[in-house]
Amino acid sequence: MSGEAIIEVARVSDKGQVVIPKEIRDKFNFAEGTKLIVVATGDAVILQRIETVVGSVNTKELLDRVKWLAGRPGVTPP
Repeated sequence: MSGEAIIEVARVSDKGQVVIPKEIRDKFNFAEGTKLIVVATGDAVILQRIETVVGSVNTKELLDRVKWLAGRPGVTPP
C-alpha cells in the first residue's frame, strides 16, 4: 500500500458487525459482497481482500506480512 495511512474509528455493533469507513472502502474498492480474510494476531485485526491472498501467499507469509505492517511507523495501538 502506498501513500499515507488512513486512520478512522469504527465501532462493533451488538451483532459483531464493523462498518469499514467509506474512504477506506473507496480506496480499496470494497463493494457489497467483497470477501475479506480476517486475521487476528496479538492485539491487531487485519482485513485483506481474499483475491489478493489466495494463490499468492501461504499462511506463514500472510502472518509475516501482518507482523511487518503492525511494526511500521505510524501504526500504534489505540
